[in-house]
Amino acid sequence: MRQTLHITDALAVGYTVIHRQPFILLFSIGLSVYLWLGSAITLAIPFSYNQSIADQWIGTLHAIDARTLLVVTNSIPVLAPGLDAVVPPPHALPVMEFVGVVMILNVITLVLSSWFLVCLRQIILHERLPWQTVLRRTLGVALRLIIVFVLIGCVIAPIGGLSLLTMLLIPATTTLIYYGWIILVIAGLIGFGFTPEIITLGNEHPLQTLYKSWQFARQHWLAIATFLAICTVIEVGFAQLWRSLATQPGWLAPAIIGNAYIGSGIRAARLQFYRYHAATLLPA
Repeated sequence: MRQTLHITDALAVGYTVIHRQPFILLFSIGLSVYLWLGSAITLAIPFSYNQSIADQWIGTLHAIDARTLLVVTNSIPVLAPGLDAVVPPPHALPVMEFVGVVMILNVITLVLSSWFLVCLRQIILHERLPWQTVLRRTLGVALRLIIVFVLIGCVIAPIGGLSLLTMLLIPATTTLIYYGWIILVIAGLIGFGFTPEIITLGNEHPLQTLYKSWQFARQHWLAIATFLAICTVIEVGFAQLWRSLATQPGWLAPAIIGNAYIGSGIRAARLQFYRYHAATLLPA
């Protein structure tokens, strides 16, 4: 009889991985140090700034650091500075340069994230591979993730455009669409949130990966929802603590290391969670 994997078991395995090979924390520590000690990259407000809708959007983006626009492609836990953090003066870039920098940073982070996931896989599976194999596997994971993100974006973009158009034409639908998007995001996280883990542990093509992710969610949706909720509470809760500590004199390094430990353990636990349940998947 196959024993049931409890959420605490997956978390225990995740943090055992960190204790076994603490070097894995360097991914998170390196990115967090760059965010705190490097200069922010922001969007410059054009000289023709006025009150048009486009310029209002640009004015909003002016306060956003391009280095933190890595939500989709980043699997490495990072501690981003808050509004009250003391950081170097930002570099303000024109629109096209800002967009280019965001794309370049996402590509670099995607490769680093793929390397991070491949290293976690090696530790969990007790693999010892030559660096050429690690590099080839890292690039393979990154390429498949890019294709998956593009496929998902091709579905989300039209829905987002239609939602925006509907809100502009019928403002009364704004609240309904807002809650609809919340439900859609939650369903998407449950249905396709383990795509990076599936790609890292398997060798499927992007469409096969999306199908396998949906099959996984369909058969284990309650376990997935519970696991993701607990991981989110742990990671977000501790992130607030680390960010508060980081602004105190002498506490930046402990906060970055603590965030790297908590976040990296959860990433390893996600791999173990999928690895266990993947063996219980039933044929469609």
